[in-house]
Amino acid sequence: MSKERTPLFCRMKDYRLLQNASGSIGDEKDVQGLTLEITKDVESFRNSSLVTGARVSISHSPGRLTEWKKEQNALGAMERFDKRDASAMLTWESALDREQTSRQALPEAAAVALACKMKAKEKYQSDLWLEIEHLTKGIVQQDSSSSSSAGFSTTSNAVVPCETDAIENMFEQNLKIKFYISSRSTSPSSPSGDEADLVKVIDSAHLPVHTPTIKRKEYHSRIPFPTKNKTHQFFLMSFTAPTKCHQCTSLMVGLIRQGCVCDACGFSCHTTCVEKAPRACPVPFQQKKGALCLDLQKGMGTAYEGHVWIPKKTGVEKGWQRALAIACDFKLFLYDMDEEKDSKPNVVVSQSIDMRDRAFSVSPVWSSDFIPGKKKEMLRMFKVTASQLSAPSNRYSIPILADSENERSEWVRVLSELHKILRKRHSGDRSVYILKEACDSSLPLIKTTQTATIIDHKRIALGNEEGLFVVHVTIDEIIRVGDMKHIHQIELIPHGQMVAVISGRRHHVQLFPMSALDGRKTDVHKLVETKGCQTMTSGTVCQGAHTCLCVARKSHVFCYELFQSKKISHRKFKELQTPTNVQWMAIFGEQLCIGFQSGFLRYPLKREGIPYRMLHSHDPTLSFIARQPVDALCAIEISSIEYLLCFKSIGIYTDSRGLRSRPAELMWPATPTYCRYNAPYLSVYSENAVDIFDVNSTEWIQTVPLKKVRPLNSEGSLNILHLETIRLMYFKNKMTNGDELVFPESDDRQKQASVPMPRQQAALFLPRSKGKGLPPKAL
Repeated sequence: MSKERTPLFCRMKDYRLLQNASGSIGDEKDVQGLTLEITKDVESFRNSSLVTGARVSISHSPGRLTEWKKEQNALGAMERFDKRDASAMLTWESALDREQTSRQALPEAAAVALACKMKAKEKYQSDLWLEIEHLTKGIVQQDSSSSSSAGFSTTSNAVVPCETDAIENMFEQNLKIKFYISSRSTSPSSPSGDEADLVKVIDSAHLPVHTPTIKRKEYHSRIPFPTKNKTHQFFLMSFTAPTKCHQCTSLMVGLIRQGCVCDACGFSCHTTCVEKAPRACPVPFQQKKGALCLDLQKGMGTAYEGHVWIPKKTGVEKGWQRALAIACDFKLFLYDMDEEKDSKPNVVVSQSIDMRDRAFSVSPVWSSDFIPGKKKEMLRMFKVTASQLSAPSNRYSIPILADSENERSEWVRVLSELHKILRKRHSGDRSVYILKEACDSSLPLIKTTQTATIIDHKRIALGNEEGLFVVHVTIDEIIRVGDMKHIHQIELIPHGQMVAVISGRRHHVQLFPMSALDGRKTDVHKLVETKGCQTMTSGTVCQGAHTCLCVARKSHVFCYELFQSKKISHRKFKELQTPTNVQWMAIFGEQLCIGFQSGFLRYPLKREGIPYRMLHSHDPTLSFIARQPVDALCAIEISSIEYLLCFKSIGIYTDSRGLRSRPAELMWPATPTYCRYNAPYLSVYSENAVDIFDVNSTEWIQTVPLKKVRPLNSEGSLNILHLETIRLMYFKNKMTNGDELVFPESDDRQKQASVPMPRQQAALFLPRSKGKGLPPKAL
């Protein structure tokens, strides 16, 4: 971008007066030049006329007629030049009058233009910088008089510095500069007496992705650095391979925008480590940290890494898969690799095992472990164990094959020492959920379960292809509700004492009273126009006075008000149209929040009005979402003024206006398939695990190493585990005082199994000791 650009106030339609004033000054210069030229011509002509007249008067030429003609010609020329002189004088006077007028108006025009400029800049600055003022330790120190920015070309990786105002650059480049931070470096390695330089971080998500290597020796030898140190010029980058932070040596986990890279020297780090990084660019050798560096106080850093072999997805019997193993932040990360020699590991975390797990252990593999493998492989094999279920016998172990016996011994030694360090530091288990089996896995109902919900402390509602069932977890009692089949979603509506289900091959919404869950025969109310719907949500509006049900069908959303007296009735009060198909939906207060591809909208329910964009188009730090279409997973209302928007690639915090509220972003270790929220914890489901995040602190606190697990309800407390034995899992939150489900002890179960059931009770009793049986018929 050229440095000679039209000033900001000239793009705001308020510059005409000042532009006219500058034009008057140009007219003044032209008039002065013209007047000077005319004056010189007149004087020279007059002088030549006087000389000619003198010569004629003293001449003795005999022809008086010739002299008379010459005198007449001279007089005519004088008259013509007098007229020209008079015309020039009139022009000059007119120009001077315009000049005087313009000079009187010039101060007023300059003041008006300057006021417009300052108001526009102040408004934009207040709107933009207000949203990123929470950057840690003063990363946002906005100084428009001394700030600078960089323009990026989409066809080049080079950074083009521009000595212009940062806010004007954002206007001019039409949101091409996506993130701008100016701060004072506070690196402890920097001299205390030197004045800190500005650090810039620029969003370069529109640039081609960068595939870094773990070691950058060849990178430093390739760039000739000047003798004088300069400051880093960081820009956000999406890495395509596992990359470690050069400042803290921890992995930069995530799918996109994992960290920052200095374009000059290649120094890469977390966005939170930018202000901690050494100020000099390139980084002096004595300030560089090694590839393996662990901070025992903070529990951050990489302790060990190397290439290993892990079982293929189909099992150890089918062979081994090449992987990169990194012991970092007291976790063991495993990244899949291709079997080619020069292949790079995938950025997606294949498996992550937390060493803080109370059941964590590492040991060599012996023949008594009954792990299939060759005898030669046994000498190079070790196993890592972590908890999976609440019972001590149910643990998760993964065999790992090292390249040699020495490497196996080194891995066992390092992991064991790290675990000992954690125990000496009394680092408690940070896990939130304890996994329990909700009911007997031998029940045939579980195998085809599509959806479920918790009714109370003792009952669960299950929906599958056969119908809707209520399971008593304490007495092993099952009740079938109605004659509906193909249950796709169950929605409890406690305020209206109703239950809504999406059922049938045509996906209709049906309503019935809560009393039907007790086995009573009730009428079913069907919403005919909901045919083909994919999801629904319920809530209350008008401060709980009215019950509302919203049903999504492709890009249409139908909003109903529900009534129940003797019979259930409904009234459709609004129909909404979304930009694309609805992918997620929930009611926040008096508004309906809808998620679709690359966006979220909030619609007012009981009043008319336009929807609110939860991703503001004028926030340059959020425009990368629109450039690369990505599916919406869920939105979380953290408070009345802050939301967390979860997409398939990243999680973003925004305020009620749709502007970024925090610089921090949630990074998914692996590609998520579902997101479920149970305040304040967010469960992110992927192919090989469930990762738990604290949405308030943005901390990744737990990993549940369960493969092929799918949530069955909106909170994520009930899950179906699709392994050789299909299980219904309950995620018990040990941080809460109460418990959603109460499981009796084994002795109580045996006593309850021996108690006969009354005949009038419309239920089927299935003791756990029994084998498989057919599902109960409708009652």
